[in-house]
Amino acid sequence: MSTAYALNLLITVPIAAGLVALVLGRRLSLVTKVMAVAVTLAALWAALFLYRLPGKADGVDLLSVPQLPGPVFFLDSLNSLVLLLTAVFALVILVYSCGFLNDASTSPRLYYASLLWTLACVSGTILSRNLLVFVFFWGLVCIPFYLLVNIGTGKAAAAAKKALIVVGGTDALLILGVGLIYHLTGSLDITQSAIPLTGIGLAACLCLTSAAFGKAGVMPLHSWVPEVADSAPVPVVALLPASLDKLLGIYFFARISIGLFTITPGVRALFILVGAVTIVAAAMAALVQQRIRRLLGFQEVSQVGYIVMAVAAGTPLAVIGGIFHMLNHAIYKSCLFLTAGAVERRTGTGELAELGGLVRQMPVTFAAALVSALAISGVPPLNGFVSKWMIYQGIIELGPRPGVWIVALVAAMFGSAITLASFVKVLHSVFLGQKPAGAKYEGPKPNFLMGFSMVALAGACIVFGVWAFAVPVTKLILPSLASLGVNPGSDFLQNPSWKPGLATALLVAALLVGLVIYALSRIKVREDDIFVGGEVGQTAEDFRFAGTGFYETVARMPFLRKAYRHAEEGWYDVYELGRRTVFYVASMLQACHSGLLLTYVAWTVAGLVLLLWFLS
Repeated sequence: MSTAYALNLLITVPIAAGLVALVLGRRLSLVTKVMAVAVTLAALWAALFLYRLPGKADGVDLLSVPQLPGPVFFLDSLNSLVLLLTAVFALVILVYSCGFLNDASTSPRLYYASLLWTLACVSGTILSRNLLVFVFFWGLVCIPFYLLVNIGTGKAAAAAKKALIVVGGTDALLILGVGLIYHLTGSLDITQSAIPLTGIGLAACLCLTSAAFGKAGVMPLHSWVPEVADSAPVPVVALLPASLDKLLGIYFFARISIGLFTITPGVRALFILVGAVTIVAAAMAALVQQRIRRLLGFQEVSQVGYIVMAVAAGTPLAVIGGIFHMLNHAIYKSCLFLTAGAVERRTGTGELAELGGLVRQMPVTFAAALVSALAISGVPPLNGFVSKWMIYQGIIELGPRPGVWIVALVAAMFGSAITLASFVKVLHSVFLGQKPAGAKYEGPKPNFLMGFSMVALAGACIVFGVWAFAVPVTKLILPSLASLGVNPGSDFLQNPSWKPGLATALLVAALLVGLVIYALSRIKVREDDIFVGGEVGQTAEDFRFAGTGFYETVARMPFLRKAYRHAEEGWYDVYELGRRTVFYVASMLQACHSGLLLTYVAWTVAGLVLLLWFLS
């Protein structure tokens, strides 16, 4: 296979297939699905070919256009990994979509066409070397993203509009930043390096970083993520905010902070603090949510804070841990959204108060949700723990250089504890708690395609944790960072501070000893009426404790109560603050248009006076 053929399979063919899917009618939905899977498999094949391309660590130019300065597309070790991950997650979510979506309620031609266009646009963004081409594909992703989110029900249209405005606003800053870079360097090459952060350079860095943060959902540009997570179709949420948008945003932030600019200690400390605040604030917001997908949306924002903090720290171990956490986040967060979709499909609701007792009805879904929940909470020996452990070690390596390292470490560890508390609430409310009285779960159970996607992602959480250094770190993460010059040293793999194989063996041995003790103890289990403090209820519902009651005391603490109230009122929402500001200015302008001739004459005279004053 040639590189030109691979580019066609990644960009041209998905665009053309999307147009074909848009023409096919609902009666040919099976043909549409088969075509979408075939095109995505071809894109995965092309991405795998480019990933194995020799010499990519030094950079390989893939396409040049005479009208544009320099190569248009290129390949190096970092973007080849992100491209491969994009194709893998697109295929997994596409398989889930074929089993999850109902053709009667969702337009298959619009959905699969938008999905293929998203794959093409994301691939073009990742491979772009010319910043103008990068901006083109980066902005183009918003179109299929808007179409996919808008397929949802309820508040999906409002969530799609909000996401488009927030991300589109940061895209305007991206264009400004690219213009500043060209003014400063005369080059549009994304691989150029060491632009100094003085004056124009600092402004360009902040503009580009705002775009990366907006795409990834970093605070304060995060508010669109929970709303999209709560209203868009589940496969869309698992594909875009949970995986592809995060891959794009973090990929671009890594380019900015490691290669493109010379990051000063002050700017590095700023980025670390932004990551630390994102971890804690989003985790605290997730703690009190009452809807499962909205809770997952805030947890999604919180996990991005770890990646931002690690990449911004800049130490080799922190960067490796951050890129590894980017991969892990896409795995377990996608899995969590897929399990949430299976639960909603079965029960017809996403309200935690209306769920419970699903562990017997949906054992595979429960197992996948349990593994991914423990992984995101940083419980050993799963993948989330390993990447977080590496991030902790990398932050400690900062030492006294920026004095924020202690704050960052405390925020990271506190965020993990809050995350675990959130998922204790979710697992109890959905699976382990009592079933609400009168609840009838009559929806379809997860089919083979849905179960395959969930089990594959949950299995990756285990494999990438138990064999972390043998498989993902050595085979994927370390080679991907070669082009950025990130080298942790030989002791990193020879004498790691965390030994996942030994830890897993000890944990399994402890569990086996516990099972043996339980089997030999001859404990007898008997069932009786439910009672609390000696008081026996008439029904089980009298003593049902919903998970929504967890941590209510936290939300009622004086300081936190005020913070939560302000959050509900939109004080921390950039979109809401901007909307209020625009309407306030508009109301002032409306007041000026009173319809009175003397008022208009006064404004005209005042304007002429100011104009003459400036020109004089």
